[in-house]
Amino acid sequence: MRNVFSILILFFAFSINCIGQEIAIEKEIDTNVLNDYELTDKQYSAWKSIKYSWLASDYELIKSENKIKLNCKDCSAFYVEVVIKINESGKMEYYKLINGKRCGLGFTKELELRVMRKFFKFEYPFELRNTTFKTRLGDVLKC
Repeated sequence: MRNVFSILILFFAFSINCIGQEIAIEKEIDTNVLNDYELTDKQYSAWKSIKYSWLASDYELIKSENKIKLNCKDCSAFYVEVVIKINESGKMEYYKLINGKRCGLGFTKELELRVMRKFFKFEYPFELRNTTFKTRLGDVLKC
């Protein structure tokens, strides 16, 4: 019985560690981080390609899943502002949520993680490796 209990504890500890790696979130934020548009031309071009691809696919799917339709009457904003750190192997090491709006309301943790999920799976190009920057993912209408 003792061995079974020990195995279960090890299993849960390993599972929690794996989950933590997938959704790592930085606790503190460096206020001197560049905005995405302040990156070098090559870095910004690489990031814009990734961001616009995400906007056209995953972002539209997330809006659909959450029944969000942007308009000036009911819902003028659906976005997150985050700091993203990409490590030397081209993986997002962590992100830090700065702000987020869903039709004038804040974000739930579940929705935040859904928005960021694809960015953890992506392999970033050489130009973005070892880079930390702020960006806005989503839309804000000018009403």
